[in-house]
Amino acid sequence: MSDNDKLPKPTVFDQLYPGRFIKAGELLGKKVTLTVAEVNMEKLVGDDGQKKAKAIITFKETEKGLVMCKTNGLCLREMFGTVLADWVGKRVTIFPDTWNGEPAIRIWGSPDIERDLSVTVTLPRRKPFARALKKVEVAS
Repeated sequence: MSDNDKLPKPTVFDQLYPGRFIKAGELLGKKVTLTVAEVNMEKLVGDDGQKKAKAIITFKETEKGLVMCKTNGLCLREMFGTVLADWVGKRVTIFPDTWNGEPAIRIWGSPDIERDLSVTVTLPRRKPFARALKKVEVAS
């Protein structure tokens, strides 16, 4: 193996099986701010083996995309509005979290909002819950 083929030493399980999408473990417990490049729809095979339409967001800083759960979609809508073209170029800060005991990626906030916000997330067969979205300060 040449030096050009050498890969960084993995430190968490999610780094052992890289893929097209960002995984919670790859964030290494840190908040990461990324710039939205595109928002698309794609059919992906779910855990049940069935193809389902999913929202995919891509970023300028990485080749990996993020499969958008409804919770994250509602957070982005609260921060940036309902017109998806308006999301492009906006910065979003993501962080690793858990959902039903499983690793998940959630929206922390954005440097591009004027103030902290709160969004009520309503999902099927769940009690509505509030998510805080933070005005993120970035080092200049």
